[in-house]
Amino acid sequence: MNNDPQGKSLALFAYASAILLYFHLIVFVAALGVAILLNLNKNQPFATFHHRQMLGIACIALLISAFSNILPNGWIAFVLISLIIFMAILGFADAYKNQTTPLPYVGEQFQKWFTFIK
Repeated sequence: MNNDPQGKSLALFAYASAILLYFHLIVFVAALGVAILLNLNKNQPFATFHHRQMLGIACIALLISAFSNILPNGWIAFVLISLIIFMAILGFADAYKNQTTPLPYVGEQFQKWFTFIK
């Protein structure tokens, strides 16, 4: 008997897209967008929760990428992106365990800001 919530695979796919940050930002955003579009109008609260979390992570990654030119050292941007990927790993583990725990510090805000994801 399978007790996984509906949309678990879409939630895991959204978090897995964070690995693409090391390759190219556009590929990462495209993979996340595909995950969100696949859940569009399916009314899967579990996937929706995790897509909001991952969209917040993506916004932070975009900001880091946009301002990485003004950072004095390229390693700082690399460390920040690695922290973003760590947040995605936390979310992935949460989705894998069939839980909906918001990310530390920012997860609750992501749920409020991204209510347009349904």
